[in-house]
Amino acid sequence: MPWLVAAVCMIMVIWGNSLIPGEGSSSMSLGVVSAVRSALDALSIPSFWVTNFLIRKTAHFSEYALLGILVAQALDPDGGAWRRRLLVIGAVLVLVPSIDEGIQLFVDGRSGQVTDVLLDCCGAATGVLVRTLAAHLRRHRCAG
Repeated sequence: MPWLVAAVCMIMVIWGNSLIPGEGSSSMSLGVVSAVRSALDALSIPSFWVTNFLIRKTAHFSEYALLGILVAQALDPDGGAWRRRLLVIGAVLVLVPSIDEGIQLFVDGRSGQVTDVLLDCCGAATGVLVRTLAAHLRRHRCAG
């Protein structure tokens, strides 16, 4: 149950971020760009390659990877990943980003992008894969 609550909270955070108008969203990501560049500069690492586009797309992938982990753990707690469970997990992890991008169609300065849905699904699939591998390793450590 706690994993389901965490997954629902993550969905609310994702959808909540989509309700932020374009100007505010851009301002937030530009703040992250500035912080990352400053950190890299302090380490004497070139930072010119850190762009708003890169930060925004990395955020998409990362938040959905986390969601993939949470949804997989909530809906398949023993890590068995039976077909029916995988179908439900997959459906949730396609539906959430589709709704997310749909929300953005109605927010000033935002637009829903099919490419973002695809990126989000890749992030979610990565999260499910990481969680599945971790469950597999945990089972084999306990058995051996």
